[in-house]
Amino acid sequence: MRLLCPTVVGRGPEQDLLTGLLAATVAGSGSTVFLTAPAGVGKSRLTREAQSHATGLGMIVIRGRAAPSVQYRPLTEALLGLQRQVGAAEPAELAPYRAALSRLVPGWGADRPEVADDHPILLAEAVLRLLSGLAAGRGCLLILEDLHDADADTLMIVDYLADNVGSEPVMVLATMRPETEIMTMAYAAEQRHAAVVRRMAPLDDSVVHEMGAACLGVPPAMIPVAALDRIVNSAGGVPYFVEELLTAMVDDGTLVRNGDGWSAATTAATPVPAAVRAGVIERTRRLPAHTRRLLLIASVYEQPCPGALLGAAAGLDETTLMDGLRTAVEAQLLAVDGASGHYTVQHALVGEALRAATLPEDLAALSRLAAAAIEATFPDRADEWCVLAGRLWQRAGDNGRAAELFHRAARRAAEQGGVRTAIALLERGLELADGDPAAAGPTSRIVEALLEMLVVAGEVSRAREFAARLDRHATPEEQAAVRLRLARAALTGGHREESRRDLARVRSLIEHRQGDAQEAAVDVVAARIAVTDSDADRLSRAQRLAERALRTAERLPLPEIACEALAVLGSCARVHDLGLSDELFDRALTLSEQHGLTLWRIRFLFQLGANAAIRHADPGGLIAARDTALRAGALITALNGDAELSVLYVSRGDYETASRYARRCELTAHRLGLADLRLIALGLRICAAAHQGRRSEVTDLHAEYERLGGRHCGFTPALTGFGLALCSLLEEDHPRAYAEITSAAAEELHRPPEYLSLVHGLHLALTAIAGAAGWAEYDAMALSARGQAGWNRLFMLVAGAVLAGRDGDGALAERMMTEFEQVSTPYPLGRHLGLRLAAEAAVIDGWGRPAPWLRTAEQHFHAAGSPRVADACRALLRRTGETVPQRRDGVGEIPAALRRVGVTAREYQVFELVAERLTNQEISQKLFVSPRTVETHVARLLAKTGLPDRVALARHADQSAFGGHP
Repeated sequence: MRLLCPTVVGRGPEQDLLTGLLAATVAGSGSTVFLTAPAGVGKSRLTREAQSHATGLGMIVIRGRAAPSVQYRPLTEALLGLQRQVGAAEPAELAPYRAALSRLVPGWGADRPEVADDHPILLAEAVLRLLSGLAAGRGCLLILEDLHDADADTLMIVDYLADNVGSEPVMVLATMRPETEIMTMAYAAEQRHAAVVRRMAPLDDSVVHEMGAACLGVPPAMIPVAALDRIVNSAGGVPYFVEELLTAMVDDGTLVRNGDGWSAATTAATPVPAAVRAGVIERTRRLPAHTRRLLLIASVYEQPCPGALLGAAAGLDETTLMDGLRTAVEAQLLAVDGASGHYTVQHALVGEALRAATLPEDLAALSRLAAAAIEATFPDRADEWCVLAGRLWQRAGDNGRAAELFHRAARRAAEQGGVRTAIALLERGLELADGDPAAAGPTSRIVEALLEMLVVAGEVSRAREFAARLDRHATPEEQAAVRLRLARAALTGGHREESRRDLARVRSLIEHRQGDAQEAAVDVVAARIAVTDSDADRLSRAQRLAERALRTAERLPLPEIACEALAVLGSCARVHDLGLSDELFDRALTLSEQHGLTLWRIRFLFQLGANAAIRHADPGGLIAARDTALRAGALITALNGDAELSVLYVSRGDYETASRYARRCELTAHRLGLADLRLIALGLRICAAAHQGRRSEVTDLHAEYERLGGRHCGFTPALTGFGLALCSLLEEDHPRAYAEITSAAAEELHRPPEYLSLVHGLHLALTAIAGAAGWAEYDAMALSARGQAGWNRLFMLVAGAVLAGRDGDGALAERMMTEFEQVSTPYPLGRHLGLRLAAEAAVIDGWGRPAPWLRTAEQHFHAAGSPRVADACRALLRRTGETVPQRRDGVGEIPAALRRVGVTAREYQVFELVAERLTNQEISQKLFVSPRTVETHVARLLAKTGLPDRVALARHADQSAFGGHP
């Protein structure tokens, strides 16, 4: 019987660390700990102690162990354990992530459609959401053992968890050997303060004495010094070696029980690896032959396996197998997992000892038997065991077969979203196939698959290197298929010229042998490239190519090509006619639904929803599309929907809802590493603040936007024209607003014409008022889809009314303002800014009904807390000869010290503008009063504050603005 230490000894600092972190996790502050040490030093024992302590705290505890040939194994094992603990319960917010989780636990998302978004971070976020949701109020400990054997995609998820569990009630405790590449990841996480790396050192001599005594059940003083010295000298401070040496000494009579103590014969110390090997071999020698063979087969597999597989490889019948398994378990040389029922050697060092004692030729023969047993035992589930079988065939010397199995395993990994793992397996298979003259066929297939995975991973440059290599093995048709894939990838990545070159290569390869299907695929990619060109004929050229591809795709049929062609056609139509665009997208939606094309269906739902939002400020279609995307697990697509909805609700004046969508999009995009989308969401928060005239909030958020790289973001022109310019208008700073909207419109001209900007309507209105735009610019917008966008159209109608009134055509101006009132109804801010702008032009040029327009606008801006626009409306009303409502609001904004000396609301407005170092003339223009009136207010302020001059007043205003007191 093997002697085991009943307690953990010598690990006080590690135990204190884990105990403290577990308590913090229960309180809601998670952490990640990497325990690293060679085999046998006690990593697993320490994790069991942590598990026991966590269970005592009431935490959820799950654990999984990595294996070198099973993708996601530690996470799958852990989540299966979680299922057993919590049953069907799941956090309500997990629904969008269930499809992604089905990659780890088959059947979890069985009632969901196919996953539409394959972004690798989604799976990591899904795991985090699941654990944190279930751990609320109690905490969760996730133990992941032997991460040195984990696949690349598992490590990516662990790295993501390390970065994000800090604010969640989740603790990750991982173990690994120190000589492996994973240490680079662990130390990188520690450097960014996302994890703790704890190297477990061997035990010192005094602790070895303590451990040895604990194993023997007596105080150290009751063990012969010679025996303790041998353990110290031979075990090297490794706890597993201590237990093995003591077991061997008791078994061979070196150490004998003597009453309450022990006595020993004097023996020379043996080097510890040899001692352990000798101990294991000696223990197996006493076992029946069939049990020894089972143990040797288990050591060859190097991972947990079903008993039936061990029996098949060992050539044992069922009765002999059961006897052998039972005997090996009782001898504590074979361990059985209670959850899975799989068997593995009791410790990694036992397996190493058994393999080290076997001749290389015998190991190769056993590996061949073990590989063949996998394929015979699991003919319907062979994909699950491909990597293990591949490793065994490689060890047996059959590199060609091993390469084929790594290729097959890579395909399976890719289906589960494990792109990194797939690339690693394919590169391993390619290395083996290259060294096998008979493996030309596998080499071609592996290179093609590797190309596909590199494209999916965004490594297009590497993919192009392998494409040149494939040309030596593949047929022209195969080469063309690869080049077409590269053309698509380059286009998606924004590399237009590379895409064009790849497409030219495709055409040369299939010039005399192309089929209709291939021709349609080439046409639709060419159409997508044409859309991105800059010449005047590009849209008509794209339309011709897409229509030709569509005709072929509908005839054959090729539904995916047809959807892609309709997407191009719908985008082209958006330049001039949103109605025609809707017809094309609706046709494509029907096609995608008929053929079960989930991703295309979601895309067209969003296109239709976006068009409805742009034209009529109707959120219904976008909300339905977003919900559909979430149900399909297309989280990134849904996040883009959040951004679209935020734009819509900003324009509708529902700033709370807009900010909620934007903030949710920003936080999730940040977690998923989607830098551009995060910036867009932050920009939308700025727009929501700008539309409310919150300049200080706009300034703070804009500083963060630029710090994150917003200056180079494609959303910046929209932020300037749809956000900052509106804030300036609410401050009645028209020169600043004009500069901002002009800059934004100029930048937006570089965007594709099918991109529907919400900048150009306001730009037309302000430039028309300033005399810098006329009917030609008005007609150009009216004939474009931009002019059909509700937010643009309301300002376009203001521009038209101003131009008509200036021309003396009051009737036309009135008709345009009547249409304006209908179009602007869903847009409260746009509506009332439009009234304020049109009314001023009407007062100057003598047309329309400026007085009622100004009263409506003044009431809105007074209630909305935009005093400067309200003041401007009242000043314009005075110019019309109308009575002006007296507003005494704004007193609450005056600092208490200024209220005590009698400063009025109007005087405080002057006081704030003095802080901006404006002249009396500039202040009078801001407040729509005369310079003499401003001079009077400044004099009263000097008298009430007791300050000597305007400079002192400005300095005093600065102090008040920053919380100072007079």
